[in-house]
Amino acid sequence: STLMGFGRPFVRRVETALSLGGGEAVLDVGSGTGSLLAALAAHHRDTRLVGVDADERMLSRAAAKLGGMRSVHLCRAYAQALPFRAASFDVVVSTLIFHHLPTGLKLAAIGEIRRALKPGGRFLLADFGRPQTLTQRLLLGAGSLFDGRENTRANLAGKLPALLAQAGFRVAEAAPPYRAVQFLMAVKDHGTK
Repeated sequence: STLMGFGRPFVRRVETALSLGGGEAVLDVGSGTGSLLAALAAHHRDTRLVGVDADERMLSRAAAKLGGMRSVHLCRAYAQALPFRAASFDVVVSTLIFHHLPTGLKLAAIGEIRRALKPGGRFLLADFGRPQTLTQRLLLGAGSLFDGRENTRANLAGKLPALLAQAGFRVAEAAPPYRAVQFLMAVKDHGTK
């Protein structure tokens, strides 16, 4: 998603916050046109990458961009109904998708992501948090950028960390905010279902 000019600098920040070690299985939920997957595939050759998106057009644009990279698999799915066995992934990432989801779907998606993660696995959620500056408040408050105030309100009230904690994740900030986007790292503890 290149919303509000989020491009390479944003992708680089996400990649840094992920700090992949190599050999991990990584799921990008709401992978869009595949920009993040392309960057990860280029820099982490031994990583197994899977992207899911609900939008067929986005997936075909991603497939064209990724040009048949064998380490990347794309499939059509919704965040709240991931077609993977439990404990399939070491790392899950989602960027700029959660503000589109009503709170009920946010919770369902977080639950599905937690299910798909191995114990000790981590989920990087990069999305709009509590606005830091007046300009950001005005921009985000304009509403024209977003589909539905209710969906965005949970994000803007700083609720994402609480929703993650409620699902049983340990949550920390993985990086300083970037243009009102917060980087939350949620870890699935060992010994939890």
